[in-house]
Amino acid sequence: MNEPFPDVLMPLVAAYHSGEKLLLLFDYDGTLTPIVEHPWQARLAAGTRELLAELAARPRVHVGVLSGRRIDELEEMIGLPQLLYSGLSGIEMRLQGSLIVHPAARDSVQLIDEITRRLRAIERVYPGAWVEHKRYGFTVHYRGVEESLLPEVKARILGFLESWAEKLRIVDAPRAVEVLVGGTWTKGDAVRKMLEQVGEPSFLFYAGDAPNDREAFEAVTGHGGVAVGVGPLAPNDVTAHAEDSQTLVSWFEELLHAINVVAVEK
Repeated sequence: MNEPFPDVLMPLVAAYHSGEKLLLLFDYDGTLTPIVEHPWQARLAAGTRELLAELAARPRVHVGVLSGRRIDELEEMIGLPQLLYSGLSGIEMRLQGSLIVHPAARDSVQLIDEITRRLRAIERVYPGAWVEHKRYGFTVHYRGVEESLLPEVKARILGFLESWAEKLRIVDAPRAVEVLVGGTWTKGDAVRKMLEQVGEPSFLFYAGDAPNDREAFEAVTGHGGVAVGVGPLAPNDVTAHAEDSQTLVSWFEELLHAINVVAVEK
């Protein structure tokens, strides 16, 4: 290997060498792909897709992607049916080939429709802001708003949502406000449910880039696993930080090599 093996991944190799399963979980936007102005531009690089497929093909290695995107959109963008998936920050999950959705989310479709319909007025008031409807939630993006207006538009969004605060889960995201049905599963719940499917003994890893990954970080570190924050906006209470998505991918190329060496030795 040309680069020293990342110290943060040493526990994963040790666990794999001792016979444990690896459950490798990643956020999508800002983690597997760089942050871009519009969500449709966040295309997974061919090399990253190949890397995820190769990792998932190894014995005792399970790979999952958790995102604020709708799960059908996430699965289509990644295109690897052998992976585990969670969409809408835990509300939707693809486990054992079946889609499960939190019941409270299904019961709140009309509420989400009403709020998004009323909130779309912000698109006329602040050019560059727009509302992305996600069936059981929505995201108000304001990355395209003039820089000087960013604090104002964020305050206006949060003020508008106060009327429904008890019924919603509102999460700060990079130049966006992510809104989901309250009282539903989080990314942390998704981590735990994926662990149940994979089974013990498993060593957990999660990489994410934003405050909406906090519950997943806590679930992984609470199980003794490794949590990596990617980029400048990731929470500080993680095991280590990766500078960007490219750095993270290069780390896992090294991990794949190390796993293959272990497999050959055995």
